[in-house]
Amino acid sequence: MNTVKTFGLALVCLAGLFGNDAVAQETNSKPNVFIDYFWRPTDVDANLAEQLRSYVIEAINESNRVELIDVDTKSALAIEKSRRESGELSDGDDMSRLSVMKEEGANALIQGRITSFVVKKHTTKEGGIYYDAVVNYTLKAINPADGKLITSKTIQVGDEILNMQTSPTADEAAMKTCKLAKRGVKGFIEEAFPVVGTVLEVGEVKKDEIKTAYISVGSDAGVAKGNKFSICIERKIGGRTSQSVIGEMEVEAVEGGDISLAKVKKGGKELKAAMDGGQTVILKSIPKKERAGFSF
Repeated sequence: MNTVKTFGLALVCLAGLFGNDAVAQETNSKPNVFIDYFWRPTDVDANLAEQLRSYVIEAINESNRVELIDVDTKSALAIEKSRRESGELSDGDDMSRLSVMKEEGANALIQGRITSFVVKKHTTKEGGIYYDAVVNYTLKAINPADGKLITSKTIQVGDEILNMQTSPTADEAAMKTCKLAKRGVKGFIEEAFPVVGTVLEVGEVKKDEIKTAYISVGSDAGVAKGNKFSICIERKIGGRTSQSVIGEMEVEAVEGGDISLAKVKKGGKELKAAMDGGQTVILKSIPKKERAGFSF
């Protein structure tokens, strides 16, 4: 194994929560993320809204990227649910609520807003009846320290052939669409909470090209086999931080809480030149591509 210089601390996976002035720290754990009640218009059934929220929670947990905490489990936050759902609370109330979340250890808050949820009845030429449903909702990741938006994503399901669900009853159509609407949530989480690490040691090298390397993130940050990372060179220019992408890695094996073996898919020559030259190289996780039927 060709051992090279081990770089210092990388950016935290919570980098999106802070500005360009954030202190660089190595990703060593998953962020604590609270999920609030979902806002819904009055014409959307409360049970449907809760069912959609439960599927979103399920999808977030499946991402294994964050430590998710339901506000229902916190007595200081599980209050005035009906007022919150109906949008009656003011911005001042929300900032007070965010302050409580910060005190409770939240690194971020996820809010959901259902724009519409429509179940339609259809009749076939033969006189048969079936139902389908269309849901449109937005997820937002918020920094509880200042209330600023980290990222947001709008997901719409049921309006295209690829994600349309038909059922013999209205209730079944609604439930199927709720479950389908969890798709796209994982990409939102990966975008909001990227994992950022660094190269620990070079593995295989052929001529002037790095083929594999050990990186500083693993199971503690929710990294799994197949996860992809952009290879970036970080520079300081006029007091500002600049990052340029020079390649891509893919995790071949997670070997511990803070170490994984990755294969260099692109930019092996550029990576070797950067490391030989003592440049700062960081690795930032790439969200998986979304399926058809979702919009940003």
